[in-house]
Amino acid sequence: MKKFAASLFGTSKEAVDLKRREEVSQILPLADCSHDCESCTTKYPTSVKIELDADIYNSTKPTACHFVVPTGKTDWPHDATSVPKTVENAIASWIDSSASKFFPTDDASVKVSTSSFPTDLLDIKCQDGECNDILILPFFVWVRKVDYHNVNSLLDELVPTLIKSHESGTPPPSEIQSYKVELDKQRSYIFLCSHTTRDKRCGVTAPLMKREMDSRLRETGHYRDVGDDTPDGVNVAFINHVGGHKFAANVIIYIKTGEIIWLAKCTPAMAQPIIDETVLGGGKVWVDLIRRIQKGKAVEW
Repeated sequence: MKKFAASLFGTSKEAVDLKRREEVSQILPLADCSHDCESCTTKYPTSVKIELDADIYNSTKPTACHFVVPTGKTDWPHDATSVPKTVENAIASWIDSSASKFFPTDDASVKVSTSSFPTDLLDIKCQDGECNDILILPFFVWVRKVDYHNVNSLLDELVPTLIKSHESGTPPPSEIQSYKVELDKQRSYIFLCSHTTRDKRCGVTAPLMKREMDSRLRETGHYRDVGDDTPDGVNVAFINHVGGHKFAANVIIYIKTGEIIWLAKCTPAMAQPIIDETVLGGGKVWVDLIRRIQKGKAVEW
């Protein structure tokens, strides 16, 4: 009886794994190689406890839109977007009140993140967060020097414009409400949660992941320093809390060819395969690392 039960449950798990592989392969290609690089010697400290056996498949909503705001920091207050009179707080309020007019928020998330992207050190309003740039993904568009009190009216006009531009393949206007709109030249953005205030595991895992990823990107010629707008680059940055600390490192990837990929339980040994197979290799993924994957229309600018 025990042998029969073990066989039954084993078969059930195999059936689930097979079904998931089939589901994933309908969206993105499966990686043929291991997700661990044997030559990588970087490891997390033994004090970092990750739930490696947890089932993370589809454990988060798909992403409809992601606003990323520079702060020049790698850690933030517990609620990073709650600081009044900041661009990120104004975006968070707009999401609560207006995002559902443009995106199916019941089935997908619209979110705002603070990031390690640098701010304008010479502008005191930018340093205080009252004025800031905004990266809008998956549209690969920057809006420059937005004042927090104009965020609502700007996004009400800009967001539907970006949606239409993306669908038609026509670049959006270079200026909206006197704010400069720039087309991003990068191939991909990779975001790592480094929000130590929320969970120390993220503050430990993210820098190690970024170091290994940046090292590989230098080897492939896709690394870009701050301010380097050379096309086809890959930028790895830190963001605030994304959920699922116990699955660190969480790795969120946007690729200009239309892929949005959220991996978790990632270790430094996985950094090179993620760069080679996922970011530069056509969006290949490993089923056991997936929290959510999406394949949308490529950005044509």
